[in-house]
Amino acid sequence: MSILIRRLDGKTKGHVYLERDDLAEAMISTGQAARASHDDMQRAVGEAIETPGKSSNITAMKLWELKAEARKRGIEIKGTGSKGRIRKSDFLEALK
Repeated sequence: MSILIRRLDGKTKGHVYLERDDLAEAMISTGQAARASHDDMQRAVGEAIETPGKSSNITAMKLWELKAEARKRGIEIKGTGSKGRIRKSDFLEALK
């Protein structure tokens, strides 16, 4: 048996789909999903996830990845390190 659920978290947030009843009940009880109706399937659209490059978390990106992302976005970074060096924190602040 299956239950129609709407995801409340993760990459599939907002999606409505059928899930096996035992998994669906577990997801509902932990707050990961809510019961959905067939009307919800017409309205279900997940939020667009804006991520820098292929990473979902810019704090986990390497310095070279941050440089490439800033160049791709056309963002000019002003360094706050000694002698004007650009630090990782400068990239993180500018890419927010």
